[in-house]
Amino acid sequence: MAVDLRTPYLGLTLGNPVVVSACPLTSEPDVALRLQELGAAALSLPSLFEEQLEQAEPSTVAPSFRMDAGKQDLSYYRALQHYNRGPQAYLRYLAESKQRLKIPVFASLNGTTAGAWVRYAAQIEDAGADALELNMYYVAADAHITGQQVE
Repeated sequence: MAVDLRTPYLGLTLGNPVVVSACPLTSEPDVALRLQELGAAALSLPSLFEEQLEQAEPSTVAPSFRMDAGKQDLSYYRALQHYNRGPQAYLRYLAESKQRLKIPVFASLNGTTAGAWVRYAAQIEDAGADALELNMYYVAADAHITGQQVE
């Protein structure tokens, strides 16, 4: 007797409930293909960060977000150069994954400003993402701001 493991997720019907979360395994083409062969029903790519978008195209990010290089630890930005291989490589990898895989591929964006990431969301859609996870965050570092004010 065969068990029907199909499950609805994000408006899609997956063959089973196994979705490989964003991790180093989902960022390598051959490994992603092997995950599919092993039964993964979908996979999520690691996040693309707004900081990476700013570094790639400073004019597309809100001025309130831009970091003052004189006040920041630039090693953080150098590390981001290799994470996800940058915005354009992310889009190429997403498009390649959609061509090679039969399972859904979910992209992810992390942002801190309203709307600075919208253009990249459209490019991610154009590259073929089946869904987009959007993570908005705010670093509440001022002890004088209440939780209610942050929300």
